[in-house]
Amino acid sequence: MNFTPKLLAEKGEIIYKGKYQQEYERLYPGKYAAIDVDTEKAFIADTPEGAVEALQKEHPQGFFHLVKIGSNGVFKVGFSADSNERDWLLQ
Repeated sequence: MNFTPKLLAEKGEIIYKGKYQQEYERLYPGKYAAIDVDTEKAFIADTPEGAVEALQKEHPQGFFHLVKIGSNGVFKVGFSADSNERDWLLQ
């Protein structure tokens, strides 16, 4: 299946919320889960790299969605706007 980043994230979120979220937020808060969007299997680790490495051992070419359990996102992104106040995504 061909995935765009948006479709990959959407499918991964659907799998996570439908199969894993409730249990994982109770058992593994703060850990990371890499969700294989083909097999729908989840791989948990203390770090994002560890979760992805565990997934890739079983499915090296697999597409995955990464989740920080109990959080809105895996990474925080910041930027500093210049004096022109342009949208940094459109530059």
